[in-house]
Amino acid sequence: MKTILVLTDFSIKADYAAHYSLKLAASIKADLLLCNVFPEPSTDYISAQTGIPTVNANRFEEESISDLTELASRLTVEFEKNIPAGEFVPVIEPCSMAGSVANAVNWITANRHITMAVVGTHSNGLLGTIFQGDHTNEIIEKANCPVLVVPFQVPFHGFKKISFATDLSYNGVEVLHSLYGFAKYFGSEILITYVIEENSSDKEEQHVIKKFYNQIPTSANNLNVQYRTIKSNSVAAGLTWLSQHTDIDLLVLVHRKRSFFQKIFEESVTQKLAAHLVKPMLVFPGTKVYESLPIL
Repeated sequence: MKTILVLTDFSIKADYAAHYSLKLAASIKADLLLCNVFPEPSTDYISAQTGIPTVNANRFEEESISDLTELASRLTVEFEKNIPAGEFVPVIEPCSMAGSVANAVNWITANRHITMAVVGTHSNGLLGTIFQGDHTNEIIEKANCPVLVVPFQVPFHGFKKISFATDLSYNGVEVLHSLYGFAKYFGSEILITYVIEENSSDKEEQHVIKKFYNQIPTSANNLNVQYRTIKSNSVAAGLTWLSQHTDIDLLVLVHRKRSFFQKIFEESVTQKLAAHLVKPMLVFPGTKVYESLPIL
C-alpha cells in the first residue's frame, strides 16, 4: 500500500502540513504515517551501573508517542466530519523514533512503500523547528525518497498545474515518467520548465527542448504536457518568479548532490527556493532517480 510519511515536531506549521497530507493521501489513495523523531538519549541519561536509559531518557519517547496518538486521533475525527461519500479513507499510523531525522526517513523508506515524505515550512520560510538549519539541509541532501515541502496556510485543492523544473537531462525524463502516475489523480497539466541564460539564442533553446522531447516515453501522449522557458542568469531567481507570478500548484525539481566545498560556500537551488516558498515544492533525490520511482 502506498504510504505518505509526515514528519512532525507538533508545531503549528507541522500540524498544518499533517492536515494537508491527509487530504493528499485521500486523493491518491495512500495511507499516512505520522513520524516524530526525538533526541537520542545522551550519556547523562544512561545508568552507569546497568547501561539502561533512565526515566528522563524514556520520557522523550513517551511524550512523542502520546503526542502522535493525539494528532492521529484529531486528524481522524476532523477528516470523518468532512469526508464525501465514497471517499478513500487513509489509515493513519503513528511512528516514534530516536536519532537523526534523515536516518529515520531513510530507514522507514527502506522498510515501507513510502511515496513521499512531507514537511511543513516555518513562518520565515525555513522548515519547522526540528527541521531548521542543518536539519533542513540534512533531509534534502540525504533523503532517499521525494520530499514535499508544504508552505503554511497554502490550501490543498489538488494539483491542476505541475511545473517540473529541469535542466532537460536524462534524469529529468525519469522523474517525468514518475510524475505521470501522480498527475493522473488530478488531471494535471505538466509544465516542463527550463531556465536558460538571458543571452541564450532561440536556436539553442529549441535544440535543447527537442532533444529532451525525443526522450519522452509514448505513455505521455495522452497527458497534457507543455513547455516553458524562463530567461534568467539565476535558476533560483527564475523559479522563484515562476512560483510567485504564475498559477502553478506544485513545483517539482531534482536536488543534485553537492561536493563538500559546495556545501560550505554556496546554497543549493533547492535551499534558496525553500527560503521563499509560496507554493508546495516536491524535491526528488538526484542520486535515486531510477526507473521505478516511488510516486508510481
